[in-house]
Amino acid sequence: MKSTESILKDKHFQLLAFLITSARGCVDEPVLYGPLRLVDAASRLIDIMEDEGKSNDEISKLKELIEEKKDLVMYDEEEFIRFLDGLSKELAKIIKSSE
Repeated sequence: MKSTESILKDKHFQLLAFLITSARGCVDEPVLYGPLRLVDAASRLIDIMEDEGKSNDEISKLKELIEEKKDLVMYDEEEFIRFLDGLSKELAKIIKSSE
């Protein structure tokens, strides 16, 4: 088992902590904050994948899209939902091209 100091610096643990605290936050937050937290977690996961050499240009592009548009939830909910739809389509393209 890792020491407390090293576990706190571990990106996997940091993502785990983010997911758990986000789940609790979703109880009291506006409905669209749940999807916001999920795409934020996706971006963090892509960071980990990049660090571990498990990403590619298409996946990195998803992260760029997330970082560019995730704040839409704060001022244009309809556009945020369209962004999520588009992000899902981009993911589907990656899956389809990998078959």
